[in-house]
Amino acid sequence: MKRIPDAFIRARLVALYLLSLAAVSGSILTWEGPGAFSPLLLLWPPLGLGAAALAGAALQDRLAGLLDRFTRAKLRSVGGLAYGAVLLIVSLGLLSGSRDAARSGCSILRALQPAFLLLAGFGRGHLGTLLNAFALTSTSLLAGGAGAALSATMHGSLLAFFLAADHAARTLTEFPVEQLPPAGRTLLRGAVPALVIALVLGATFWQLPPAPYAPLYKAGAIATVPAEKLVGLLSNLVVVVIVSALGFYLLLRFGGGGRNVSSDEPAVDFVAAERGSAAKPAGPYREPAVSMKEWRARIVALYGKTAEQLAKWGLRRRPSQTPKEFARTLAPAGAAAELADLFARARYGPGEMTEAEFERASRASRELLDGQRQRP
Repeated sequence: MKRIPDAFIRARLVALYLLSLAAVSGSILTWEGPGAFSPLLLLWPPLGLGAAALAGAALQDRLAGLLDRFTRAKLRSVGGLAYGAVLLIVSLGLLSGSRDAARSGCSILRALQPAFLLLAGFGRGHLGTLLNAFALTSTSLLAGGAGAALSATMHGSLLAFFLAADHAARTLTEFPVEQLPPAGRTLLRGAVPALVIALVLGATFWQLPPAPYAPLYKAGAIATVPAEKLVGLLSNLVVVVIVSALGFYLLLRFGGGGRNVSSDEPAVDFVAAERGSAAKPAGPYREPAVSMKEWRARIVALYGKTAEQLAKWGLRRRPSQTPKEFARTLAPAGAAAELADLFARARYGPGEMTEAEFERASRASRELLDGQRQRP
């Protein structure tokens, strides 16, 4: 019974939400100055980003199903070029020292953050969200001050935690296991480096506060906030972040956000039930299974049968291992590595496989199983 790693998916989405919130709030704090005290500027990031993240998670399967993968790849290429052009224009405006160009550019990047969260189904993972958050944090560093230091520190630590949660969620989703590992222990291993990064960056900025970019400072593009008001504003932001993070997690945990399937239900049974029941309302779109007539599907099926036979002999892949990592523990090493490589190309590669590659996979599978069968 293959189970869905809901706990890791929720942790990844919470980390992504907090990463976006830190980037947008830090940008508002550093560039708006006294205007950041406005209730609208204080509340729209947690509410807007939270709604976009939840909607993006709920609609991701449907958005991905609107187009085939080749069309999505073209769309990502066009979107990447367009976003690169936006970054270039914003960067030129910042480097020129123009006050209006700097503030307008940062406002555009802030508006793009919820858009990336909402349209995650068209992208490759959450790459657009991460890139835009990094761009926002970089522009905040140009403004200097306590807000920039706080934004960069939170960005570094939350990115480390997101990568740990994302690795676990991807591995367990793409290569399901019968028994999920303890979520708390796995996520704790990701929280430790995140805490270390936060302490190191915090100590660094305490000793070496980020200075504003001179042309922007001379042009008056960087707003200054009195120290006593800055402390109050930072306190308000911390409270908003804590409350919004808790509310976001509770919505995910008890509101069914991010997944339509309970972790107690086997994923394979859920798909079979949807295909066999015409009376029930349609669930999230799933691309139809690839025909077994294609060599790509045959290689994937061959790898699955080989893994099942190895499991019967006590050689099971750990939940944290990818197929290539698992192959390094097997003998003969060459056959195991070749089979894992062909499987990865067939399962995730953009090109079609050939009959010759299927024959190579078959030979590697036979050699691997024969080698394990001959072991004492």
